[in-house]
Order: sequence, then C-alpha cells, then structure tokens
Amino acid sequence: MLTIAQAARFAESYLAPLGARWLHVQGVVRQAYSVSRILNDKEHDYLISAAYLHDIGYAPSLQKTGFHPLDGAYFVRSLGDLRLASLVAHHSEARFEARLKGLEEQLSEFPREESPLADALIYCDFTTSPFGATISMQERVADIMSRYGKEHPVTQALHLALPTLTEAIERMEKRLQASSSSL
Repeated sequence: MLTIAQAARFAESYLAPLGARWLHVQGVVRQAYSVSRILNDKEHDYLISAAYLHDIGYAPSLQKTGFHPLDGAYFVRSLGDLRLASLVAHHSEARFEARLKGLEEQLSEFPREESPLADALIYCDFTTSPFGATISMQERVADIMSRYGKEHPVTQALHLALPTLTEAIERMEKRLQASSSSL
C-alpha cells in the first residue's frame, strides 16, 4: 500500500498546478482526517490516501481516457496498489458516468468496494466545495449541476447516482453519530 506521505506527494505534484482542484483535494483530505476516527488504522490510511488521490486523474499528464476516475485509477494501479486504485476508480459512484461515456468495460478492471471506507470517501468528496470548504451534500450537488449544466454527462450521471450517493452519505452520518454517542 502507498503511504499517506507518498499519496500526498503525488497529489501535490500533479494537482497543485491545477489551482482549485488542489484546494478541493486538500479539503477532502481534511474531511477524511475528521471522519477517519470511525475506521480501523488500516482503513484510516486508505481513506486518507484515497482522499489525496481521488482526483489525480485530472492531471493532464495522466489523462488516457478523459475520465478522471479511470485515469487516476490507472496511475494508482501502476504504483502497485489495486485496492487504492479501485477506490479512486469508483469514487463518488463513477460507474454511472462511465456507463454514459461507454467506459464500463474499462472501469470493470477495478473491483467496486461497498464498505464503510467507500462510504467515507463519498462523504468526504460530497461535503467539500470546489475550493475546499465544508458544505452540505445539497450544496455540492447544486454546485456541480450549475457548473456543468443540464445536458452534460456529469450532470446526467449525478441524477442517476443521487439515490446511491444519498444512501452512502446517510450511512456515514449514522456511523459518525453513533461514534460521537459512544465517546
């Protein structure tokens, strides 16, 4: 497994030049640190590393398909970590957009994980603004829809993914509440 420090270095190297994308990733990482208390140590490290790397496929030098979850997953897999690559590939229910773009077969190279860890990554991504601030899922969805417009595949995929994303975030919120109650 890549260490958190390695993931952070790769993310900064590839994403810092992209400005707002790097701000978003740093915000997702802050969220990941704040929610990782509900995970065991190994899962904690995967969440933080995945938070750093989830958008690395936006780096122009890593683009192969033009679909950032898949491009990022190819890069992470080349570093020798299939589980982390799979988390990157499927972050925030990328399968819906992959279907619309005809990339399902390529995405299927990466096993989709259904777990508290996968829910946590969705939660962190969908509660962080493009500039790294903590926001509600509703604000994040509204922002994505306003940036891309109704006809864009990202917006269409988001409409399809919304029930699944909402369930993941609700599960995560319940876990966080249960963890807070037990303290």
